[in-house]
Amino acid sequence: MLTFGPLGITTPLALLALAALPLIWLVIRALPPAPREQVFPPTALLANLPNTEETPKKTPPWLAWFRMLALGLFVLGFSGPVLNPVTKPDTRPLLIVIDDGWTSAPSWRAVTDEAAQVARASSGPVRLLWTTHGGNGARPLEVLSPSQAAARILAAQPKPVLPDPSGALGALKDLPTGQRILWFSDGVAHAKSQAFAERLTQIGSVRLRGVPEGAVAITRAAATSEGYSLGVVTGPATSRTQRLEAVNSRGQSLRETSVALVPTGVSFALESVVMRDVAALRTADARSAGGVFLLDAFDRRVRTGLIAERQDDQPLLSDAHYLEGALKPYTDLTRANLTRLIDAGLDALILPDAGELGAQDSQALERFVRNGGLLIRTAGPKLLAAGPSPLIPAALAPEPRTVRGSMTWDNAGKIGVFDPTSPFAGLTVPDDARVTQIAVLAPEASAGGTTSTRDQQALQIWARLADGTPLVTARELGKGKVVLFHTTAGPAWSDVAFSGVQVAMLRRVLAQAASSAIPANFVVGTAPLKPVLVLDGFGTFRAPDPQIRPIRPEEVQTAQPSLDRPPGIYEGGGVRWILQAAAPNLRLDPLPDLAKVERVAEAERQPQSLAGPFLGLGMALLLIDMIVSLWLAGKLAGLKRLARWRGQAKTGAAMAGLLLFGLMFFGGAPEASAQTTKAKPRQGDLSLAYIKTGDGALDAQTQRGLEGLSRALRDRTSVEPGPVIGLDPSRDDLALYPILFWTLGEAATETRPEVASALDRYMKNGGVLFVDSRGGGRTPAMARQITRAALRGIEAPPLAPVPDGHVLTKAFYILQRFPGRYPDAKLWVETEASAAASANDGVSPLILGDGDWASVWARAPNSPSTSMMQGFDGVGPTTNELAIRVGINIVLYALTGNYKADQVHAPALLERLGRRQVPPR
Repeated sequence: MLTFGPLGITTPLALLALAALPLIWLVIRALPPAPREQVFPPTALLANLPNTEETPKKTPPWLAWFRMLALGLFVLGFSGPVLNPVTKPDTRPLLIVIDDGWTSAPSWRAVTDEAAQVARASSGPVRLLWTTHGGNGARPLEVLSPSQAAARILAAQPKPVLPDPSGALGALKDLPTGQRILWFSDGVAHAKSQAFAERLTQIGSVRLRGVPEGAVAITRAAATSEGYSLGVVTGPATSRTQRLEAVNSRGQSLRETSVALVPTGVSFALESVVMRDVAALRTADARSAGGVFLLDAFDRRVRTGLIAERQDDQPLLSDAHYLEGALKPYTDLTRANLTRLIDAGLDALILPDAGELGAQDSQALERFVRNGGLLIRTAGPKLLAAGPSPLIPAALAPEPRTVRGSMTWDNAGKIGVFDPTSPFAGLTVPDDARVTQIAVLAPEASAGGTTSTRDQQALQIWARLADGTPLVTARELGKGKVVLFHTTAGPAWSDVAFSGVQVAMLRRVLAQAASSAIPANFVVGTAPLKPVLVLDGFGTFRAPDPQIRPIRPEEVQTAQPSLDRPPGIYEGGGVRWILQAAAPNLRLDPLPDLAKVERVAEAERQPQSLAGPFLGLGMALLLIDMIVSLWLAGKLAGLKRLARWRGQAKTGAAMAGLLLFGLMFFGGAPEASAQTTKAKPRQGDLSLAYIKTGDGALDAQTQRGLEGLSRALRDRTSVEPGPVIGLDPSRDDLALYPILFWTLGEAATETRPEVASALDRYMKNGGVLFVDSRGGGRTPAMARQITRAALRGIEAPPLAPVPDGHVLTKAFYILQRFPGRYPDAKLWVETEASAAASANDGVSPLILGDGDWASVWARAPNSPSTSMMQGFDGVGPTTNELAIRVGINIVLYALTGNYKADQVHAPALLERLGRRQVPPR
């Protein structure tokens, strides 16, 4: 190989052809263009006159140089030019180390692309080591070919946990020395990073490549009067300006803001009506699991009503005054009369010391609680004088008990330590908080008795005084709950109002208004907590895999995210626990300078062949030379007339098009040429499109199936589909197609992140994705596994079987079932509750089925009558026809939405069916 700086020649002997260029020059000059002949009869009189103008004997110099340049490009192309050639191939074994935790997720595409390129260029064996799980543990690392290593790198996903270099040390135990090591580090100092780097230097030369963009982690979130206050930690190479998003449980963005990151934290302003639907806060730029903070009930702002008049004659003695001051910063508090608050549809109501309510008010308040509301009451003289009521947890004695007098200096009236099963568990009890008077339970209530008007539910005691007297009690009433503080909210019976514990206790009680389960961050239950929603490395919500381990009650306080216990929401036994990816004390300190480790600032330049561009440009020049020669010889008279009619600009555009065609066809860019050969829908056409799976046979079958469905649509409906299009969501624009068909393969293959992201955006922007798992021909477990793997990374809505009367059952044909290749095939769509709350006009963005419909559509005939005469693989002709009707309904559902659900058109539809609507009796 010859090298000239960054340029190398792999076939130097081909350059000898350049010596023939002088000879070619002489030949070209000796062969001028053929003279043009023009017959003109009057010139016969001038035949004997001497000819004073002769045809040139030589080719014009500019044309000769043009042809010499084209031939020179061909010679250079055949010589095998290479950019950034490798003069001495390194045959040492290559070890690629990748930090695949969530800290690398923001730059994951760049990291894996570069690592795969390095693996392909290797001249020796390749080993891969992932630091989140220690490669293969204590087993030797697998030796791979360059192509195998590149494929595994591109198929990998970041994990929702932090890298663990200490766990990766075991995989390096028996690795031989003399390795060539390239470490793609996240740039963060983890536990034993120094020891890991030292071990790498002992087995070979180490080059360290940092990520181009660092991670951002949200470590805490607290509700404020304006929104949320967030604690944010940034890693190395992180932009100091980030976009934050508030998302709901489906991953849809509710609000977005740009903030400057500071160590003291940032504020995210949100309206109270939006905060009710917020399920998580996340970073929108540096997407990762650590950049997502899942919210539970305690983190949300609850809409609360304080039942009291606006004016207080003596505010410093008013319970309502202290309650309003304590809760206003943490909840949306409305102070008004009972009637107005009941009509406002709030989450919780607070009733300070009040006497006997009127019959109408009492019934309204009881109805509010039984329908799922939370009622918080505080005791006082008025409450005790009112007597028994279903709106208190238990019957009370008619007189309060004096716990602590003015001459008492002991611990009388002190609040006791909160029980571990109490919602107040973990709160610090202040030493200066004392209760002087307290409402005590009546003897029958203390003994466990209940009145006939109260639901037979167990009395819950959440807090006691140091002497065991109940301080806070609760009881369920219907779907809701009544909570009673047995002392006043103001200073009349206690000085708890002047301590911070009363505010903390009220906030934890209000947290239950946003969740029917007691917040498990404060409660340890008895049943294992199973995952209901987890995060992947990119911070995307997904359903949990079966192999995820539940959290045992004794592990709740110490549980840490791991590969078999990823961050997410865990529930069990009425208890909820949120496992965050980023711990409150997380630090993302930069990795220090390591001895004997070379830092690589830029990506390694890999060899790149220039033969294609040289040959393509040479071919383009020859095409231009051919056109110019024909033009000068008068062989393109038609083009001259066209130029006179349409203008010279049209001809110039045609020549430019030919040049572009030559560059794209011979330029060595297969991806670009593949794009140009793909059929595109004409403007105004509807084309059925499907997602390419990489399985040639499966894609061909889907293509034939959609072509058959297109024929059926043209023959039976007003829809005129264009050609069927196969798409790669990571490259193609999906916005041109109202519905995408996706037929899943035989194996459980995870969807690439860029494909999942494109499909997720497509569904959120109004598109309909039809996924055919072909599960009717598989075992249920295999079908679920294949479907979960395909939808991983896609924020799918909750699904349910198509209910009776759904638009899919009447979009064009009236259907009661949805047979495909399998007669008992099923369809699932978005649940009615989720569809009603979405912004997609009630249309399900995801339709999931298991009938292998494309196999039947591939044989769709040209008319409905002939379809009844055909079957498929033992499927009867009637079932075959129904499968085609299912496809037509699916397409029209995607095009017309919930139009057929409009009951205004029901009479017209019934009349067309030849039936009469029977009036209801």
